[in-house]
Amino acid sequence: MEIAGYSIQRCIGQGGMATAYLAKQTSLDRQVVLKVLDTSMSDAPTTVERFLNEARIVASLQHRHIITIYDVGIAGTDVYMSMEFIAGGDLKQRLRERLFSPYEAVTLIANIASGLAVAHAKGIVHRDVKPGNILFRSDGTPLLSDFGIAKQLSSDADLTSTGMFLGSPNYMAPEQSNVGAIDGRADIYSLGVIFFEMLNGRKPYYSDSVIDVILKHKTDPIPTMPTGFEDYQELLNLMMAKDRNDRFRDAESLLHYIERLTARGLVKTVAELVREPDFDVTGERSIAASPPATRVSLKPVRQRSLRMSILSATAIVCAIVYGVLIIFERQYAGDDVPRLVPAVATLEIVVADPRPSRGNEFAMGDDRDRQTEKVSDALMWLGRHSLNEYRLTAPPKDNAYYYFSRLLQIDPANQAAAQGLLQIGARYAILAEREIADGNHAQARSYITIGLQVDPENAALSVLRDLAVPSGHGFLASLFGLFN
Repeated sequence: MEIAGYSIQRCIGQGGMATAYLAKQTSLDRQVVLKVLDTSMSDAPTTVERFLNEARIVASLQHRHIITIYDVGIAGTDVYMSMEFIAGGDLKQRLRERLFSPYEAVTLIANIASGLAVAHAKGIVHRDVKPGNILFRSDGTPLLSDFGIAKQLSSDADLTSTGMFLGSPNYMAPEQSNVGAIDGRADIYSLGVIFFEMLNGRKPYYSDSVIDVILKHKTDPIPTMPTGFEDYQELLNLMMAKDRNDRFRDAESLLHYIERLTARGLVKTVAELVREPDFDVTGERSIAASPPATRVSLKPVRQRSLRMSILSATAIVCAIVYGVLIIFERQYAGDDVPRLVPAVATLEIVVADPRPSRGNEFAMGDDRDRQTEKVSDALMWLGRHSLNEYRLTAPPKDNAYYYFSRLLQIDPANQAAAQGLLQIGARYAILAEREIADGNHAQARSYITIGLQVDPENAALSVLRDLAVPSGHGFLASLFGLFN
């Protein structure tokens, strides 16, 4: 690839919509970053137009705490943007290394908010304020980069009306997962999450599921500052309110509040040096807070022996369980067994009510009670085993839904079986999440449909249903492209 006026040195990053290169602008003999848009997508003309327009707008901001864009244009089939090269790393890296004092945290928040105030005044919402997008010049000046350019351009013309997710889950405002317009208060929320993380060494909400993190941002309480940092709780509350109408109305209001906080002498310079291990949404530990576990290795012969013992025990349990279950099935073959029947094309299901009618309740003697207890244990074991192997609603009579439903027929008050049905819905949410990330939207919608028929109240499935789109540029596909 060649772009007139630039000497490309190496690739320094690649996202879902663009590739970044370290280059030298030959006319001024200075290092720059060239971001080159991927124009292979089906809606390339619209994407290119938006890329160029937004780049020109951001280039006009000219603020100390916003990255400088030097040039934007088209060279042959390449659409590019030339911007300031920042050598001081990013906030994500620094958060891994140390805690920030309240003075440092408040000062950084004020600096970034001053840049956002200028952007918001021109109608530009960043939508993805996170530590990875806060860079440092060599003199330590923080600045905001990547105003969504070449990252959120894969939706329809109106990005805020399609329900497409815009942002990174650990730092997203609750309204960003909803259909509707996004304004500058979403950026303020994200800045509040960063403020909390800088002082505490951890993110306010954690889960190993993307959907769970999104739900926590929507429903969990605002985090509480630790002892010694109570003076900053109100500031955090006004930045991270769930309802955007309860947040600072704009970045200027946030700056005025920080000025008053500083004038009252509440911006301290001493930080607590105790921090908890932090995780990102993928579960990766980013701060080593405990010594590594001792690794114990078994001798090869012992490993084989242990493995064979486990397999043998499992085979025996399976044989016993299936034997008991077969006896039970023969005795109660006439019972109406609730099950999910997958349709060939859509995987839609027909759900029967697992609760027995009063007229079909079992009338058991003592022997039958003992046998039923064995059958209940067998059904629970089979249900959990099927759940772990993702045999959720198929094959017929050998799936988690079948076993848990059958158990509820025998014992309608069995809480473990009822919880098992809920876990089936949770498993379908995981499957749907993966399919959307891979771009398989039809399969994802089938999983969502099945899961909601098993558990209509499953919040994760509801979020996936509302946000998954069939255009090939869906919610989680965009999300994982933004994630790093």
